[in-house]
Amino acid sequence: MVVNISPDGRAYSLGKINSTMHVYNTNNPPGRVTNYDITITSMFYRSVDVLPGHSDQYAPNDNAVYIQNNGPSKLQVLYVEELISPEDAGWKEVKKMPKKF
Repeated sequence: MVVNISPDGRAYSLGKINSTMHVYNTNNPPGRVTNYDITITSMFYRSVDVLPGHSDQYAPNDNAVYIQNNGPSKLQVLYVEELISPEDAGWKEVKKMPKKF
């Protein structure tokens, strides 16, 4: 799942997340460092600065996650709701990798 978090200073509950999650600074609109606050219940609260094009990684371990984007750029939070195999995702095995592009 990809969740866009606008730089509006509002706090959002993402619910319980059991996979690794990434918080990515989209640099849109362009700015410099974007600041966000993150709480993972039973674990920690942090105020974090992330450079444009960079991401931070967290392992919430099935705890509730709250995030507030203080700007200036939009953040994307990426995580997997349910682990599935490549086949379950609709991917198909190929005999070999193509050599041309």
